[in-house]
Amino acid sequence: MPFCPSCGYEYKKDVITCPDCHRTLVEKLPEERPVKDTQLISIYSLPGMVYAEMVKEALEKAGIRCIIKSDVMTSGLQSKGSQSVGGSCQILVDKKNKKKALDILHTMVDHI
Repeated sequence: MPFCPSCGYEYKKDVITCPDCHRTLVEKLPEERPVKDTQLISIYSLPGMVYAEMVKEALEKAGIRCIIKSDVMTSGLQSKGSQSVGGSCQILVDKKNKKKALDILHTMVDHI
């Protein structure tokens, strides 16, 4: 089965190009190497998981790996569409990607 080298999704054998990433599929994904010298920092606090997931998708499309860290109540609810009043989600990125990530983030969330 072929895989997308960008998003990692697996497709049926007759698919040649990833419909999301528009990349040519490969037969095997490369082995993941451990991330070294990574210093995660919080760059923004968002008012919910839905916003955080949108930001995460945009950052990853730009090649920036990120993590969403939600507060205890939001993660305890295990629902992306609801959260406690005053709950928040932090976006964490590698310190070396801070400027690029903030540039992308501010174009998306300056109205929140």
